[in-house]
Amino acid sequence: MATDQWKELTHLSQALENLASLVAKSVVRVDDGTSLTASGIIWSAEGIIVATSHGVERDEELAVELHDGTMLAATLVGRDHDSDIAVLRVDKVDLPTLEKVPAPGPKVGQLALAVARPGTFGLCATMGLVSARIETQRLGLSEHIIYTDAQFPPGFSGGALVNVQGQLLGLIDRIFARGHGVALGVPVIQHAVESLLTHGRIPHAYLGVKIQTVSLPPHLQNLLGVHQDKAVMCVHIETDSAAERAGLLPGDILLAIADTPITDPVTLRRVLRTLQAGQTVELKLVRGGVLTTLQITLGNAL
Repeated sequence: MATDQWKELTHLSQALENLASLVAKSVVRVDDGTSLTASGIIWSAEGIIVATSHGVERDEELAVELHDGTMLAATLVGRDHDSDIAVLRVDKVDLPTLEKVPAPGPKVGQLALAVARPGTFGLCATMGLVSARIETQRLGLSEHIIYTDAQFPPGFSGGALVNVQGQLLGLIDRIFARGHGVALGVPVIQHAVESLLTHGRIPHAYLGVKIQTVSLPPHLQNLLGVHQDKAVMCVHIETDSAAERAGLLPGDILLAIADTPITDPVTLRRVLRTLQAGQTVELKLVRGGVLTTLQITLGNAL
């Protein structure tokens, strides 16, 4: 190998080593008292730690290990199973934090370094490209999920995905893609942290119905003038819920909410994530074989 090429590789290797060492100061090990431990990120210097909810199985007797081996007792501020984020607090200030990547955030093709503290392995790192960026929305706010070709071993959930400037791109989350390289973008974390610190949980829009998927045969689609072969039927309406106040009845078939077709329970949950409690939207439904609409003011899942 030519001397110049060797020098370039040596400089690159040293730069990555330095970057990993810098990021490592803001990545912690979260111990929830189970046989497995997870990683976490120091979100604010005032003792706020962000981890994945699935990585923190217990709500009590939690501890956080800093980069220098210091163990700190931690309390659970709150968790959101929908975004899979848990927020912890430790009684320590002036903690080292990572600069958050400024908007618009990561771009496809850029290098990304993943740093975590999986279990007793100590500091671990891996690198890849940002292979995709998926735009999402929750409670009317824009968010994104990051895909990278880096492979994350068990224990990497809760670790930091950073760019070559050491800016935080996202929170590593293996559960989102069954072990593949996925991270929750900074806006996802920001929105979850703000809500959990304020409420202890995420205020989701809520209908108050139990539903099941039903098929719409072609003749019914033609009769109603709709273009979907599946919808959801209300099998139970909760007392004093948004659904009851709007006049929904068992047997009603929901076709759409806020102009978005509803074909199964998963779709309904995903749409409700984009809406806000207290917001009034239109429900398109079938009752007694007749197409009709209702106005519903969404409830709060708190």
